[in-house]
Amino acid sequence: MVYWGVYGRLRPMVSEQDLLRQGKNLPGGAQALRDMIEGERLEELNPDGGATARVSGDIGARDEPRQEPEAGQGVEQEEPAAEQVERAAAVLDTFEGEGRVRQPEDGGGDAGAGGGAEPRGGGSGEEPITGGSRRFALTKDMVSKVAVDNAVMVTWANYHYRDFVMNWVTHLQDVGCTAFIVGAMDDKLLDFLLDRGVPTFSMSSGLTLEDFGWGTPTFHKMGREKINLIYAFTKMGFDVLISDVDTVWLRNPLPYMAQYPDADILSSSDHLLNTATDEGLEKWPDASSAANIGIMLFRPKGHDLAAEWVRSLENDANYWDQNAFNDLMRRGSSPLPNRADRLFGCYDKKLKCGILPVSIFCSGHTGFTQDMPGKLSLHPYVVHATFQFSGTPGKRHRMRERLWWNDPAEYFSHAKGFVVYDYDVPQPLLEAVRSMERNFTLEATQPHFDLVNHQLRQLRVLFALGMITGRAVVLPRLQCGMDRWWAPHDGTIPGSGLELPYVCPADHVLDLEAMSREVDEVDFQFREYSFLENAKAAELHESTLELTVCQEGNAGCSDGSSGGATEKLQPGLNDQQLKAALAAGPAVQAKVLRISGGIERLFAGWVQEEEQERFKRRLDGYGSIWCCVNAHPGHIWYDFFWDVSPHQDRHGRAINATWQPLTGP
Repeated sequence: MVYWGVYGRLRPMVSEQDLLRQGKNLPGGAQALRDMIEGERLEELNPDGGATARVSGDIGARDEPRQEPEAGQGVEQEEPAAEQVERAAAVLDTFEGEGRVRQPEDGGGDAGAGGGAEPRGGGSGEEPITGGSRRFALTKDMVSKVAVDNAVMVTWANYHYRDFVMNWVTHLQDVGCTAFIVGAMDDKLLDFLLDRGVPTFSMSSGLTLEDFGWGTPTFHKMGREKINLIYAFTKMGFDVLISDVDTVWLRNPLPYMAQYPDADILSSSDHLLNTATDEGLEKWPDASSAANIGIMLFRPKGHDLAAEWVRSLENDANYWDQNAFNDLMRRGSSPLPNRADRLFGCYDKKLKCGILPVSIFCSGHTGFTQDMPGKLSLHPYVVHATFQFSGTPGKRHRMRERLWWNDPAEYFSHAKGFVVYDYDVPQPLLEAVRSMERNFTLEATQPHFDLVNHQLRQLRVLFALGMITGRAVVLPRLQCGMDRWWAPHDGTIPGSGLELPYVCPADHVLDLEAMSREVDEVDFQFREYSFLENAKAAELHESTLELTVCQEGNAGCSDGSSGGATEKLQPGLNDQQLKAALAAGPAVQAKVLRISGGIERLFAGWVQEEEQERFKRRLDGYGSIWCCVNAHPGHIWYDFFWDVSPHQDRHGRAINATWQPLTGP
């Protein structure tokens, strides 16, 4: 099956050098690897990291295009023009004076990647840049109030993504950057940001107040408005650093951009290996993978490219905006000799372009999966939540894992408390991954699945404890033996510097979107592996009870009856025994229960068959897929019950013997 845009999106993600490097051990060489990637063997599509276009199965329906609102739906009454002007001026004046905005009181909504529409309207005494509603429209005077040395950072979103907006804003403020402004795609977000003193302008997109949904018509309309923003800001004469809202800024980038005064365009990249060992730009054309338009600096001289970019998209509704930019940038490109700054000629040699270093202007792969900044002892400027597999919840979870998300205080409390276990992965499983044969075959994936399955068995018990006690579970730091992508690979994506095994983001194994939804009217809550490392969770350490799973035959261990110490639990307990053991004594008062001694040995199952079936249905939906071997289909579903024989997997296939990796459906 070939999903929409596979050929156009995946082809530029890897360079010819990458194909030659990984294809050398494959019969047929680089051409065979190219055929795999471009052929009809891709099982999942999501190169920008948003909500996935799924393979067949019970979770695919939620990735269908969402209904857009009726004309006029959600439009709020405008304030009188004089009050609009006064309110907008007050916000900008306050921001200039205090340099800080207020955090959202409710912590935001279910947020994801931002999107934009053409700035509209008025909102100040001067003529707006574009036509439309005049409520807080983008004007040159508005931007001048926040710009520093004629440079400004811009993101955009709708109300659904307000928590991402505030995370973007507060991280910039934390690193001393105040030269930014946010485009509000709806009046609800506009009011939300104005109330918190965030410099903002109205975009009045009329798209949706909900999640854009990766790959939907709304998503593509939103993407085109990014180019309209670039066009508008360069037309006003500003240097604009455009940034998707699913980014986290860890250093002020404007001084870095100022180091390249001759650059007309600087872009982030999907390249997965650094070509520069310093903090300078990547070497071109060595870093020849696709430029990623999620982070881009455009100076006014780049206005003509932006104008042609807009026209090319208007003329072809199926032209992906990122491919369109790459085609324009690369057209007539050539090296510029004797330049230490690594700029190159682009756009028919009319402009000077550069590729931002992937080690410090990170994609989701170099920043999260590879942890390239950490391995190179570098401090990143930004990490973009791309290359991930659980949509909006996955983006947020990635940032939480790295302590780059500003959660409200209530996130660190729970009515019943939390449960966590001591992480344990046997060294032989890790060594098997290091020594495995990497040849694109199904058999070569066995060491990876042996490693992950061991952890799934532990997670199965953790999730059962969460449901039995009503506590929120703290996920472990997972380890994987093979990377995850959208095309066949031998364990690592062509061109990647990933070392195996690696600490893998939770979305590589778990469907965080499914885990975030209420099932059977049960509110199952989970937290990231770094949750208890967060400074806001400090008080939880003062109320932690250590529970040990005893060895078989040990005396003095509780089985849920009146005898035995609660701090020591017999192995192989059922749900009723565990509930009784943890419903008395110090376990009731403890905010955190920490399990040690082998959590996988603690739980034997549910007394009631219907409860067991309900538990299995839930966990069947929590496992995600690994992708891909060189087969059709080439993806493999994770199975939480891999060690239970016999059983049926999530697709009804009978597993009557030892579990083996099985592709599809």
